[in-house]
Amino acid sequence: MINRRENKNQQSGRRHLPLKKISFAFVFVIIISVLLFIFYPQFFRSLAFKASRAKNTFSYYVLGERPRFYYLEMEKNGKDIPVGRDEALEITYRDEFVIKAVASDDLTGKYTTVIVEGLSKGNNDMGVLLRGIDLVNKIIRSGNVIDNSGVVSFYKILINYHGEMTAAVPIKVEVTPQDWFRFAKDSSNVREQIEYLKKAISMNKNDVSVRKILAGVYMRQERLDDAISLYKDVLNIKSDDSAAMGELVKCYIKKREFDSAIKISREMIKTNPKEAQAYVTLGISLAEKGLWDQAIQNFREAVRMEPENYPVRFKLAEAFRNKKMMNSAIEEYKYIARRSKEPEQALLSLGDIYLKLKKYDAAVKSYKEVIKNQPRSAVVYANLAFAYAGGGKWQEELDNLKKAVSLSPNDPTIRFNLGAAYERNKMEAEAIKEYEHILKLNSEDADALERLADLALKNKNFAQAIKFYEKLTAKSYKKPSFFDNLGFAYGELKEYAASAENYEKAIKYGAKSSNLHYNLAYTYDKLGKEKKAIAEYEKISPPTKEVLSILGHFYLKEKNCAAAIKYYKKIVEMEPKKAESYESLGYAYASCNDLDEAIKNYRIALKYDREDDELYADLGEAYEKKGLYQESLKAYTSAYALNPESAKAAQKIPKLKIKLLQEKAQKKIRSEE
Repeated sequence: MINRRENKNQQSGRRHLPLKKISFAFVFVIIISVLLFIFYPQFFRSLAFKASRAKNTFSYYVLGERPRFYYLEMEKNGKDIPVGRDEALEITYRDEFVIKAVASDDLTGKYTTVIVEGLSKGNNDMGVLLRGIDLVNKIIRSGNVIDNSGVVSFYKILINYHGEMTAAVPIKVEVTPQDWFRFAKDSSNVREQIEYLKKAISMNKNDVSVRKILAGVYMRQERLDDAISLYKDVLNIKSDDSAAMGELVKCYIKKREFDSAIKISREMIKTNPKEAQAYVTLGISLAEKGLWDQAIQNFREAVRMEPENYPVRFKLAEAFRNKKMMNSAIEEYKYIARRSKEPEQALLSLGDIYLKLKKYDAAVKSYKEVIKNQPRSAVVYANLAFAYAGGGKWQEELDNLKKAVSLSPNDPTIRFNLGAAYERNKMEAEAIKEYEHILKLNSEDADALERLADLALKNKNFAQAIKFYEKLTAKSYKKPSFFDNLGFAYGELKEYAASAENYEKAIKYGAKSSNLHYNLAYTYDKLGKEKKAIAEYEKISPPTKEVLSILGHFYLKEKNCAAAIKYYKKIVEMEPKKAESYESLGYAYASCNDLDEAIKNYRIALKYDREDDELYADLGEAYEKKGLYQESLKAYTSAYALNPESAKAAQKIPKLKIKLLQEKAQKKIRSEE
């Protein structure tokens, strides 16, 4: 039987497995398939994709349908990646990418092209290296609104077949705060910089670095309130940010809000007591408030911490100067001058101190040290000239001012100082040339105009003086002396109306010179305005003898005896031992019919001058009016003896003799009766 079965099997040509083995194999396949599906689903998708693609390719090539797009084969930042139609290509400014191939039913790709919106460089971007930064830059420059997420999704990669789009892959461009910062950094337009930085801040609410950068831009633009606001924001985020504190203090100092600067500086010191800059800003703020002792204390602390910080030492020296601690200031300047690689400013300040202390030789020495390193500094030569002038070395002053002018020929201050030096050396023609040169540089230079006007007046070139003074007053320079000098110049040219007008303006703008009132009074006299003249004479204090005489004479003429006598008495007070003082007072009393006072003052006058024939004649007249003929005759006789040509005495003597004979005869008749 066995043989028979074997024969049958051999005849059929195959062997049959037992039923149990077949069932086990089927179950095994099922289990493996389930496990592959669970752990490797892509395997099944790949099978499905391949099956679908095979079908679609057949439809394309055999049935002539349009090719279907599956994915892009790309290289991004050196790595190969596929990007399907339902995916998005994510790009930042750091990325570079190339589209290497298009996976579609068009296996050869002969009729397929790609266009990358925003970056396309032709009809087909296949194989072209493209950069994310170019697209990011384009988005920012476009001015399109970008929300705070920074993601822009309106660009695509277009897949075309025979020039017609068959699919599109979206592009997601991430615009980061760093991109805005880049644009701000690269832009030369400050307004654009500010907008870019503001956008960067809006995308990162807790960023402090960009806030500090924008605050710095605001500071440079003098938008101090905006800068202060940002630095405060930084400190709200990071309360111990010493850099923000330091810049905030600088803003307050620039705004001259020194109390706020002091407060923040002290907070900086509490946060970091070893921060020298905090002591510096505190010192600066205290100095600005005039609190020199406290300022010095803080500058000293900063110097203790940073001994070779020469700018801080310089501030300490300046504080010493303001505190009048000149020796301490000198020591600081000397320290800087000995050790610093740039000692010039300290040496200049040393020279200035020595100049102020009238140590002219030391000042000269300091300025000469500066010149060794700055041989073409016009300012230093000008300062050196001042030092020489202080020591009375006029020629050296001139030489150094000339050198300064040669180095800076268009500096009006240096030229003005040279002109003044020429004036001191009685070289007026040279001085005038310097002042005229200044006017060539600036025809409105008030200092040069004034000097030219004064020199013209001094040299009696009144027309030229008027020209300069009129130009000065026309430019709203209401200096009283200008109008005073104009009044004098017009007066000398006998233009009395213009003279009076300018004297009046001088008084209006504050001039109080007695000489001015005298000149105006004189001018009023020339214009026939006697009462106005008297009003000006009365303002002269103290009045001169001439003025008192004018006033006395006027009031006598006006029959105002009290006023006239008052002024003549002042002449007596002024010159109590001069005959003419009492003679004038006697004349006033006589004119007012107070003969006793008139005689009294004439007699006092004769004590000081017995050779004045007119004085005897006036006394004789007073006696005559009083009826004292004998005394009158005696006085007239003395006048005639001193001056036989005295008409009054010659006429009165015979008449008085007759008068006396008549009186004598009448007395005799009365006695006989």
